[in-house]
Amino acid sequence: MRKLIARRAVGNPGRSILLSTLLTLGWLGEVRLVAQFDGPGLPGVTASLVQLFGTNTAFTAQAEVQILGPNQKERVGLPMIFTRLEGKIRVEVDMARMRNREQPDALARLTPLGLDRVISLIRPEQRTTWVLFPNLASVVKLAMPSAEADAFLQNAKLERTRLALEKMEGHPCVKYRVVITDPQAQNHEATVWSATDLRDFPVCVATREGSDTVVMRFRQVQFTRADAKVFEPPAGYSKYADMQTLMAGPAVKHLRGQANSTPARTPARPASPPKKK
Repeated sequence: MRKLIARRAVGNPGRSILLSTLLTLGWLGEVRLVAQFDGPGLPGVTASLVQLFGTNTAFTAQAEVQILGPNQKERVGLPMIFTRLEGKIRVEVDMARMRNREQPDALARLTPLGLDRVISLIRPEQRTTWVLFPNLASVVKLAMPSAEADAFLQNAKLERTRLALEKMEGHPCVKYRVVITDPQAQNHEATVWSATDLRDFPVCVATREGSDTVVMRFRQVQFTRADAKVFEPPAGYSKYADMQTLMAGPAVKHLRGQANSTPARTPARPASPPKKK
């Protein structure tokens, strides 16, 4: 299963980022957020997406991943803050902003466990992904599969076919069909809208995943260099080798105990009307 997800992580930009939170949390067994997906994925973004950024190696943007069903209606939507500095990637997600039509009560199950904020630090040069849970002051260190790390670190072949001139996310764009050939000689196809007034930044990327469409949008792009420290796990965080160990740790146990011990509130009874004299 890990090899299957690793292969998909190389090729599908939006879905891999969604996996970075939803499937990581679904892995816990406590929170089945996305049972319709294939299984636990490693946190991170894809090498294919990084290739599409071209020479834009330092920026911060408000991003959003959507999974659209066959009827093009949203199944899951996940806003995030996306930051890149050369080969380092940081993806910050507040699950309170997630839209989940299929399991709308997911957030109510995440918050008591301290899992409603997730930050992924993708470090292919270290062959490592760090998954931070700020509300737990905890971090999980996950090994990045070799194929995925190599795809990040090596240049891929891109073939662009110009389709149209369109406006997207408020920017004049060239719409392209892009075929990316990764180091394993596998092809991945995407439709990309490159903003001509924003250094040809890909403000929208759409891919197909079976009968679904995965769309990733970028807004409020700022070409600034983030401090390298934000791509490192904070000092003082408790470190765990995997998600199961985190869930068995004292921080989650404490929060789970608090949630279970909180008495249910009894609705107040309406006051009786005054008796007539």
